[in-house]
Amino acid sequence: MNLVAESLGLPTIVIGWILLLAGVIWSLKTAPWYKLQDKQAQHVMLGASLLVFLVWQFTASVDEGLSFHFLLMTLVTMMFAPQFAILTMTFALLGVTLVMDLGWLSFGVNGFVMGLTPIFITWLMYKVGARFLEANFFVYVFYNGFFSAAIGVVSVLSMAVGVLLVNDVYNYAQLKQMFIPYIPLMATPEGFVNGMALAALVVLKPNWLTTFHDKNYLEGK
Repeated sequence: MNLVAESLGLPTIVIGWILLLAGVIWSLKTAPWYKLQDKQAQHVMLGASLLVFLVWQFTASVDEGLSFHFLLMTLVTMMFAPQFAILTMTFALLGVTLVMDLGWLSFGVNGFVMGLTPIFITWLMYKVGARFLEANFFVYVFYNGFFSAAIGVVSVLSMAVGVLLVNDVYNYAQLKQMFIPYIPLMATPEGFVNGMALAALVVLKPNWLTTFHDKNYLEGK
């Protein structure tokens, strides 16, 4: 969901900006910039930013200030790893904030909730899976794609509930009636979209996936 600046208090705005800036600074310092020397890689990253920008504008609203949309952060993270995923998300959010008039004060909170949170959840699950699960195509798609995306979107929407409650935008009774019941329902479509997109890239454009290697996931399986 896209949080609007007018509904947020100063502490939430400040904390959001601090967390987002910390994530962006970390990305800029640790990103493997040599990978962007290839113009195709640059085009793919810009194309992913454009895709996220477009998807985040298509929302399903249940009430004023309450909406749902696909995140696609799991897909972006599996394509680029967390550093470039954060930068891709930031570029997309710049456009969304401008076009949808969310207010620049909400930029930090939206970036942290909708971007950093699912990105780091996906990356953590990827690392755990790489260590404890068998490396094969189905684990890569269903665990890293479907399952990670599902957990990510539930975490994001649950965090959004906390933000709305802390800022007295809605009370718990209102959210329980018109928002919270939809949270688990978003897990399946978010997981399906990310999982199917990841499977398609494995088949058609595996070189676009930083986290996928034929030797680990296909050879001898």
